Amino acid sequence: MGDIYVENYKKAVSGAYDRWSKKLTEINKQIGPIQDQIDKLEDNKNPSDDDKKKLAALKKQRDDLKEKVENANLSLKVDLMLVELDDKANKQEAMKLPDWLEAMVKQKGIPINKYITISADVDFDFKAGKLKKFVPLLKLNW
Repeated sequence: MGDIYVENYKKAVSGAYDRWSKKLTEINKQIGPIQDQIDKLEDNKNPSDDDKKKLAALKKQRDDLKEKVENANLSLKVDLMLVELDDKANKQEAMKLPDWLEAMVKQKGIPINKYITISADVDFDFKAGKLKKFVPLLKLNW
């Protein structure tokens, strides 16, 4: 067992990541079928008025889901910025946190589909004992 303060920090970060991952998984289940329908309707060279209305409604649904993704990312960022490593934490153990974070993300994975590409920009402030920056970067492919 490692340092209790480092372990508590890891649990808090992992919990925030799991909540974010769950939100994205739910959004991903919705966005794929919507984008497939949009693609099909956009391929139609002579859409009817009903097709145009349906396309507009689907694009609005997609935009609403994009906003939900952005809100989930902001929630994760806020959650992670609020988690602080206790000053009493073992400094040697704390130095391993960036590697642990990278390994955790690789192990748990990031929920995506063919329409979403995700990466992250992470920076840890060892003096302050907390993440300085965690920015999920999303590329929406539509």
